[in-house]
Amino acid sequence: MSEAGNPLLDKQQHVKYWQRCHKTYLPSPYTAYDSTRLTFACFIISSLDILSVPLTPTERSAIRRWVLSLQHPDGGFCGSSTHALLGQEAYKGTANIAATFFALVLLGLAADGEDEARLAFSGVDRVQLLKWLNRLQRKDGSFGQILWDGEIVGGRDMRHSYLASCIRWMLRGDVKDGDEDWVEDLNVDEMIAHIKRGQTYDGGMAESSQHESHAGYAYCAIGALSLLDRPLDSISPHPPEEALKRGVPDREGLLHFLAARPFAYLAKEEEEDEVEENFLESKAGELDLGHIGFNGRWNKKADTCYCWWVGGTLAMLGNSTMINIIPSRRYLLDITQHRIGGFSKSVGGPPDMYHSYLGLAALATMGDNDLKEFDVPRYCSRLDLQLNSSDLGKQLAFENGFRTVRSRLSFVGLNHLNHPAISKTPSFPPSSAAMSSSSKDTAEATEPTKSSDTDTQPWNEDKRRKFETSATTATLNSRDTDEA
Repeated sequence: MSEAGNPLLDKQQHVKYWQRCHKTYLPSPYTAYDSTRLTFACFIISSLDILSVPLTPTERSAIRRWVLSLQHPDGGFCGSSTHALLGQEAYKGTANIAATFFALVLLGLAADGEDEARLAFSGVDRVQLLKWLNRLQRKDGSFGQILWDGEIVGGRDMRHSYLASCIRWMLRGDVKDGDEDWVEDLNVDEMIAHIKRGQTYDGGMAESSQHESHAGYAYCAIGALSLLDRPLDSISPHPPEEALKRGVPDREGLLHFLAARPFAYLAKEEEEDEVEENFLESKAGELDLGHIGFNGRWNKKADTCYCWWVGGTLAMLGNSTMINIIPSRRYLLDITQHRIGGFSKSVGGPPDMYHSYLGLAALATMGDNDLKEFDVPRYCSRLDLQLNSSDLGKQLAFENGFRTVRSRLSFVGLNHLNHPAISKTPSFPPSSAAMSSSSKDTAEATEPTKSSDTDTQPWNEDKRRKFETSATTATLNSRDTDEA
């Protein structure tokens, strides 16, 4: 706590927390989430980036090899090498839209320097991925999560629309119809119409107008529209908010919904009132507003993550001033910041990676001096360098078999520039207690060897068999361990 009573981010403890997540086994509760290992990896590397902790060249190379090993032959990325049910082929039906987004962000974050930034997505089968993304869109404009036997699977909520918009912005570029690497674009008009239909009677956003509104859906809806408004190359001027205006018919209603999300934190002894359980203060001025959190929907308590979902949405709408930053910072830093680093979901809980990442994101959006500037729509730190067509126009930007994209492209994660090296600890990807059974798979991803020519080659039969064998072995080893 500073002398002025304004709490400070314990940056050193947060760095230690994320380095533990990066370099050691994760606690046993993460075991059940092994199929989302890509997501956790992105939280770890992006958090270290926000905290200005650099990666070694060995770590960067290991990240690239591991991420590209999860690329699906039919497009997209799998959540982890074990993302298959017992008895299933590891590569079948496992690519999902969330893992694909986090894979691309990780590849961007692993780039160091201008030369690596130009090749940030080399090895990504861009054409196949964009075709796969097109197949995930339904006729009503919504997106599913995966393809299973050719059928779109997953709900119609705003998360999928947001992820699709992000992937499109990162990979599409301004390749023109008739060019060798052109792929038909998403149905943007139907996508906007689907988002528009998600606004509810109270001004919030949901899967449809008949579902419950939610601050997380509001962020996803506004984030998707904001990225649709961004140019697909790095040199064009930012267009007016055409998609945002079309996709949110009642902007004032949405602002009203978000303005109702602040939640005053009361200590436990102040909350207990056996005589008048539903007692309300006679005057609003009598409430202690020193610590203000946010909830995500009506009749819910404050939660660390909603400081981000609400604050980020207001930032994209240009209404950040609606948040009272000082009590909001106090809530995060006094109430949910944990003594060992990271953030908990709410008061008294242990820190977890999800809330720890979003706590940092919320503080970065509030302008915390100890954190990097955050790019709110893209869910990661802001670029230090924006490459333009004169840099990239005729350079190898993406590898797609023997083809290259020669037009301007959008890039993410180019903020690792000229960082000094830290001690060598090749321990990526993150592991849970159950991941020890697949140590061979982890060792291959983290071995500090020189990358071979096959590291970034498109998927072939040999690589497919290796992927299946690795996942099957890990499953059998896990069963043997359980039986023992």
